[in-house]
Amino acid sequence: MTEEEEKIEPTWTGMPIEVHIRRHAQFILVILFILYLAVTTSPEGEFWLFSGYTQFAITLLIWVPGVRWAENEGHLEKYNLDLVWGRSFIMWRTNAGKDFIEWLAQYKPFWRRVGDVWVVTVFFIMILMFLLLAWQATLAWQIPKTSAVSPKMMIGLPGLNPIIPLWYGILALVVAMVVHEFSHGILSRVADVKIKALGLLLFIFPIGAFVEPDEEEMKSMARWERMRLYSAGPGSNMVIAIVFSLLFSWGMVASLEPSNDGVLSASVVVDYGGEEAGLEPWMLITSVNDQEVNNAQDFSDIMNETYAGQTVNISVLNKGQPETYQAVLSDKGSYYLKYYPDYYESWMSGKGFMGIAVVNPEVVTDSLSHPGSSGGSMLQYITLPFQKLQPFPDHFTALFEPTGIPGILPEGLFWVLANSFYWIFWLNLMVGLTNALPAVPLDGGFIFADGVTGILDQFKGGLTEERKEGIVDNLVGVLAFTVIFLVVWQLIGPRLVGIDPVILDANINAAETQGWTGDVFEFDASLSEGAFVTYEWDFGDGNTATGESVSHTWSEGGLYFVVLTAKDGEDRQSVEFEQVSINHNQSGDGSVSGGSDDSIGVTINPYVESVNVYVNITGDSGFPFVTSEVTVTISGPAGTEFSESYSLNNGQTQSIQFSTNEGELVGEWELFLEADDPVSDFTYDYDWYNYYLSSG
Repeated sequence: MTEEEEKIEPTWTGMPIEVHIRRHAQFILVILFILYLAVTTSPEGEFWLFSGYTQFAITLLIWVPGVRWAENEGHLEKYNLDLVWGRSFIMWRTNAGKDFIEWLAQYKPFWRRVGDVWVVTVFFIMILMFLLLAWQATLAWQIPKTSAVSPKMMIGLPGLNPIIPLWYGILALVVAMVVHEFSHGILSRVADVKIKALGLLLFIFPIGAFVEPDEEEMKSMARWERMRLYSAGPGSNMVIAIVFSLLFSWGMVASLEPSNDGVLSASVVVDYGGEEAGLEPWMLITSVNDQEVNNAQDFSDIMNETYAGQTVNISVLNKGQPETYQAVLSDKGSYYLKYYPDYYESWMSGKGFMGIAVVNPEVVTDSLSHPGSSGGSMLQYITLPFQKLQPFPDHFTALFEPTGIPGILPEGLFWVLANSFYWIFWLNLMVGLTNALPAVPLDGGFIFADGVTGILDQFKGGLTEERKEGIVDNLVGVLAFTVIFLVVWQLIGPRLVGIDPVILDANINAAETQGWTGDVFEFDASLSEGAFVTYEWDFGDGNTATGESVSHTWSEGGLYFVVLTAKDGEDRQSVEFEQVSINHNQSGDGSVSGGSDDSIGVTINPYVESVNVYVNITGDSGFPFVTSEVTVTISGPAGTEFSESYSLNNGQTQSIQFSTNEGELVGEWELFLEADDPVSDFTYDYDWYNYYLSSG
């Protein structure tokens, strides 16, 4: 029995359960605190047992008692393993690797110069990371409570963090740990500090490696030498991150070429034609209505020739397989009015809109092969795992094929290497940035402590060593606590002080949603839910209005989108729209002298359902036995739809009826009445009805 166990012998009733409680009191408190967070921070409608905190607590309940039992039973000692850090982490020590470190450390002038660069670099990273954490802490008041970060996302371990793939993550983490600790070892030997042992630190998975220099010799090191030693870990991780970033970008991604001509569907808007037809992101669109699409400009030109309500055929390659979809197009103008009113232009109304944002495939590879070209590209580059683009998914690998020297590799091996290079870059970057934080026991904390000591030596020469050590310890302690608080605050801050959901729900109450040109339509927003102070209406025909209740009359037929934008006192807005179907009637009469003609033009807007024309022509030659020869022609966007000639006695009337709901209906139409000879006078009257799709 160890001394520690003797100290915690039960003194209450002697019951075994009390012994366990006293021995594991700290661990139990940690579990209870995590479960408290799980209960109090679970989003509404989500059971706390399924939260990230609960899963983390279950993991601890399996791991910690397990390793403590193994230590008590002597199983760890047999394999030279120790429990450290609250008897929760396993440490494995070995002498393997010392000779390799000695061989590398023989180039001392080189490593000293490299160490100097690393000290300066890590110091700058330390400042930037601390400022970044402080800035992120201020965002807690702006983040919705339901969008707070899950604790699993803060743990950089494969298998626990959902964005880190298991095997690529293990490979990259091993590389990061070995590089980090071997660099410490090299700089220790450069300073002639003895290495006692090397080893690994495990918490379910290997979470760290270590090189254990002789502590007494480290204390006697020159301060700058010691700062070189501490900065070697994060500094070498940053170097490896840069190297593998270049291998990934310049070596692998730069060799990729699109495997087929077409344009990439970058995003798909829900509830619009493309999404309803079944189109998804990362499909390669090759043609629209049998018109070939080679790039984004081709796609834009083709779509600008379509109209709202039109059905189009879209040919795509989905993970390399050809597929065809049919989509009914929505109104481009109404989409922009609803979501991007500042970018709306009048020509958009009536144009077809599929709800697909497209990009040329080479744009994707260009941004990944040259991430430093812009801040946006660099951010996209680092956040590929959050975009579910690392490891490269099947829909990505089907779009591109390697060329040049990398193209010699078998395709499967190429993608494995590309993914490996990226994750070695990513995890080395994360390990380097994290270890640069000014918080003991991280490397940045020790560098900060030595830096403060050096400053005190320069400006406070009268201080005793004991006084200086006290000042440094206090500063380092406060800073370490601050860093830990800022990290934890990212988890609990938004849940405590984040934004509560604000109910803003604009609502349109329309007395009628179908009628005729000239009718008065009433609209009311009084049933909207939210503290709205302004109501802005757009009727889809270029006219607008403000107020809670408004009315409007349309002068042209069509299916219009009445858009209501309601805003509260903080300029937050809710947008709602109502479809209104306006049928159109045009009528008139006239006379045509012999040898002359008359023409009536009608414009038909998108969403038309049917066209109906009623014409009466009456012979008016003025002589009983002289007939009027009359030709009536109705033409549409596709050409002549109807043409007939009639012989009419004086005073004889011919009724003509034309109806269609097929073919190309949208565009300019013409009713053409012609007297075929000089004596064929006649009169006419007509009624033209355009019926539009019903709203809703």
